[in-house]
Amino acid sequence: MNNNRITNTRARVLYPVIRLLEDTFLDKKLYNWIGLIFVAGIAAGEGYLLARHLLQGIMVLAGSIGISVLLWAMLNTWAGYTIIICYSFIAYLISRFFFNDTLAVAVLTDILIVATLFSFFVKGQALRADFQTFTRSPVFVWTLIVYCYVTIDCFNPYGHSSEMATLTIRKNLETLFLLFISYALFNDREAVRKYLKVLFIMCVVVGFYGCFQQWHGLFDYERAWAMADETRFGLLFINGDFRKFSSFNDPTAYGIVMAAASVFFIIIAIHEKNKKTRRILIGGIIIMLLGMAYSGTRTANLMVVGGIMMFILLSFNKKSTRVFTVVAALIFAALMNVPVYNNPTLNRFRSSFQGSEDESYKVRNLSRKFIQPYIYAHPIGGGLGTTGVHGALFNPGHYLAGFQTDSGYLKKALETGWIGLAIICILYFTFLREGIKGYFRCKDEQIRVVYAAATSSILTFYIAEFAQDAIGQITDLVVYYPIIAIIMKLKQFDKPGELKTV
Repeated sequence: MNNNRITNTRARVLYPVIRLLEDTFLDKKLYNWIGLIFVAGIAAGEGYLLARHLLQGIMVLAGSIGISVLLWAMLNTWAGYTIIICYSFIAYLISRFFFNDTLAVAVLTDILIVATLFSFFVKGQALRADFQTFTRSPVFVWTLIVYCYVTIDCFNPYGHSSEMATLTIRKNLETLFLLFISYALFNDREAVRKYLKVLFIMCVVVGFYGCFQQWHGLFDYERAWAMADETRFGLLFINGDFRKFSSFNDPTAYGIVMAAASVFFIIIAIHEKNKKTRRILIGGIIIMLLGMAYSGTRTANLMVVGGIMMFILLSFNKKSTRVFTVVAALIFAALMNVPVYNNPTLNRFRSSFQGSEDESYKVRNLSRKFIQPYIYAHPIGGGLGTTGVHGALFNPGHYLAGFQTDSGYLKKALETGWIGLAIICILYFTFLREGIKGYFRCKDEQIRVVYAAATSSILTFYIAEFAQDAIGQITDLVVYYPIIAIIMKLKQFDKPGELKTV
């Protein structure tokens, strides 16, 4: 009896408090007198700390901003999703400029993704239908198979790093959550358009920043960062000039994202009927391609050519595609043969297509032949995080530790074995198959264009995997997985109508 009375008393006391907090923070979002007092108190306290204790004031200010952003992501799914995209593009710039390259950017990405996923439940959004269709998709089935295999491989007896196992499981959950968030958010044409608009704007911004680095030169703090590490300096400073990296962590990641995004928007621009929108797209694409070229990433050049060839194969029956093919071929021939030999950017572009004559290719080919017997002898691989820098850090003394794979496929073959590589290749094939199948089955012309753009853009990542570990960084996750989610969702929009991009 006493217990019931205590429970009832607590309910009578706590319910009004909880309801007041919900009304203040969730319903009115601090737009009332309580919110005014709350914000004024924070401002006054922050002003005092900045005036009397600068370091503590800065820490409190940063914490307040972080909490505010986190709450915003938890209360508004689209806001959280946009924050994830924007943060992914500028995270390393923030780390370099404010934290001397010590910010745990990946951890913050995980927090933002979980907060955005949690926002579905805060809003009470019905996810049952989306979850059922998502889990029945071949894309999800093969993704889950790959993730299960990789998780099991965390216990590979040849590897002995619990830190790498934790990192791998965390990364798998992060990408799976991001894929589902994208799938659940893209519930109509307007949602897809909103994502593409944010992506286009961010790609243009970081593309222009890379161009600015080329035209103006690196800022002092960027030059100091580039020269602080001998290995980093060797990768960035080539042929008497710095490769440009924009707001990214390295030129390769920058070039890969610019290449994949430019292929996507080139295809959209070809079919865009609104002249103003087409001019905006073309202007943005030029900036992306220039930024990609200034990054000095030769893999990115091959990505653009491969993605465009994929688009041509898909839609060569169209007159606009045939005209574009002729124009693209003429531009490519001009770049390869114009009598200009003292331009480092142009020379590096040309060297991308030297094939077996390229010295870098010869060195990489010798490394691959050297390590092939290990792949044949280890069908489940040497364990996760055993190659390259991660191998030296997490698995010192391992046979593969410090071995530079210079290829996503070779890395997967060494760490997960030829069995793991085969499963991952089936996953990649499934992604492409869904896009190609959707393209040819689609009746709506605008949706077909997006299918072509998405499929061609995804292919560029798989081309990049031949020469780089192209998939998995926070900068490419917000391009790669949302585009896959678009492919998964487009068949639900196959109705007459116009899907604008910007």
